[in-house]
Amino acid sequence: MPEEANPFFEPVSYDKKHPILGFLQTIVVATSVFIVLYLFVITPNQVDGPSMLPNFEDGQILFTNKLSQWIGHTDFGKTLGLNYGRGDVIIFQAPSEQKAIIKRIIALPGERIALREGFFYIDNKKLNEEYLPPSTYTSGGAFLEDGGESVLVENNTYFVAGDNRVVSRDSRSIGLIARSWIKGKAFLRFFPLEDFGIITRGAYNFSESSSVIF
Repeated sequence: MPEEANPFFEPVSYDKKHPILGFLQTIVVATSVFIVLYLFVITPNQVDGPSMLPNFEDGQILFTNKLSQWIGHTDFGKTLGLNYGRGDVIIFQAPSEQKAIIKRIIALPGERIALREGFFYIDNKKLNEEYLPPSTYTSGGAFLEDGGESVLVENNTYFVAGDNRVVSRDSRSIGLIARSWIKGKAFLRFFPLEDFGIITRGAYNFSESSSVIF
């Protein structure tokens, strides 16, 4: 009688992997995927300091989407909404700085930005930042003075600011930041778990200026 017809015979597949070998291979694959994601897609960053209060607190861990940096400027990336936009929270590190910092994009390449009586003006339109407390007053700095001349945001640069305008050291004092300095766009608040959630682009609107300020 052929072995296949024997009810007491259980065929053995010599190609069947040992359970431990299969487990190790799973670990290797998972580790490889994690490394690829860490190097090219997402990376964790910790908020250091109070410059982004009240929206981001010291010690919070954020996940940064690095695809915005790699392909956000391409047609494909723009179609997916990966390109940097006003209101986005980004992580960047200037060559002169020892650590990466978190700020929010205020003005985009090609725009002119000015500061008047505590408010940013973009191309002569008052920027109303809905993600900030109503009482927020934005003071000027060495690069962008309140009541001073407007500044052109050059190609491949951005004007950024911290949400906590009183203590934030940002483009008002250090100037425009180069796109090449950016590590990515913050998209997920991971820790602490009670604050876990998706980070969306900050809402804003414009109101027309009553007079030409440029």
